Amino acid sequence: MNFRRLVYQSVLWRGLYFVSVLGLNIVIARYYEASYSGLIYFITNSFALIVTIGGFSLESGMGYYVVSGKVKALPLANFSIGWTLAATIASLLMLFLLVDTNIISSAYANYSFAAFCYIAGCMLVNFFTAFFYAHKDFLSPNLVMTIVNIILIMLIPLSNEGLFNKEQYIDIYFGGFLFQGLVLALLFFMFNKAERIIQLPSKQSLKRVFKYAFQAFGANLLFFLLYRVDYFFVEKYCSAGNLGNYIQVSKLVQLFLVLPAIIASAVFPMSAAGDKETLHRGLAQLSRILVFGYCMICIVLSVVGYWLFPWVFGKSFDNMLIPFILLVPGIISLCVVSLLSAYFAGQDKVWINAVSSFCGLIMIVLGNVIWIPANGIVAASAVSSVGYFIVLVVLLFAWHKDKASLGIRQLFIIRPAADLGSIKAIWLKISNLLKKEP
Repeated sequence: MNFRRLVYQSVLWRGLYFVSVLGLNIVIARYYEASYSGLIYFITNSFALIVTIGGFSLESGMGYYVVSGKVKALPLANFSIGWTLAATIASLLMLFLLVDTNIISSAYANYSFAAFCYIAGCMLVNFFTAFFYAHKDFLSPNLVMTIVNIILIMLIPLSNEGLFNKEQYIDIYFGGFLFQGLVLALLFFMFNKAERIIQLPSKQSLKRVFKYAFQAFGANLLFFLLYRVDYFFVEKYCSAGNLGNYIQVSKLVQLFLVLPAIIASAVFPMSAAGDKETLHRGLAQLSRILVFGYCMICIVLSVVGYWLFPWVFGKSFDNMLIPFILLVPGIISLCVVSLLSAYFAGQDKVWINAVSSFCGLIMIVLGNVIWIPANGIVAASAVSSVGYFIVLVVLLFAWHKDKASLGIRQLFIIRPAADLGSIKAIWLKISNLLKKEP
């Protein structure tokens, strides 16, 4: 499958999933309002950090070696089941220990079931989506996750009929993550039958995977902290309502990163498989289109956001506009960062991603310490935007060194005739896929 068709497939099916994520986010925001939804997402953010550490980015190493054809997927899939179980148990024991020793809030003890479902479910989702994507199958995992999200959305109105309350729905919500992971694992094993089911990877294969994962882990952990460390400062120094507003702005930024992430999932296997010249041209054009399109969208949202944000998310989300405007440069930076990070990961140069994230993280932590206590979520947004721009600058320097003949300007300056024509072609391709695919 060529690069363009792979991008079209990825945009179509992953885009469908992220639309369902947006819908679920909106109904939860309206259902719980700013203060309570902020707490839910803050707890989720803590669990996501555990998943990042416990998963050790093994899905990156597994995906890389499956794509390159150096390691078979089925033995790694079996290993990932055992790793998920062991990592989840260890994570829960550590969580309980931290609560008992008062290192973290005792409130986490009330979310033990949610922790189990989220940690185990997300690890399974990470592993098995990596296997599906390595086989260039974007339909199966995203269709499963979309259906689960739609079910979760449909369940919220039922709470008004007394079938369950708000606290019980939280358990249902987190249970959805585990259900997604279990279904994806089952589907993968059904699609990849073998005479000998219990196959484990060789020591040499695991050594390769762990070596790659070690580099990816550093980069992923740094990027996680780069993107979400501000949550902890905002939770400490700001009100529950402002925390909810800020996290919702942050999730809006995540929405902007959906399309670059979708494209990046296609860039990674193509980068790992070779064909650098075609990939450079395609990646540069995609970057130009994203930058131009996102600039236009951000301008519109900055104008209408004062009325739009409370209308979409609820009246309690009336403090989103200024943080969003301050994050616009960061949004533009991150959309290009997503593409370049996937490119360098596919080139087995994950250390470049780690260095860039580290530079941005230092800026964000120092800025948060200095300015958030006095200036709240406004300072958090401005500091984060500067940090994301620093990450982009480092990656652009590495891109320039990697391919000097394809300059940095080609990633940003739109070419109206060629690029706008490509947008039309992408839309037509996706429309055709919608008609052909089941």
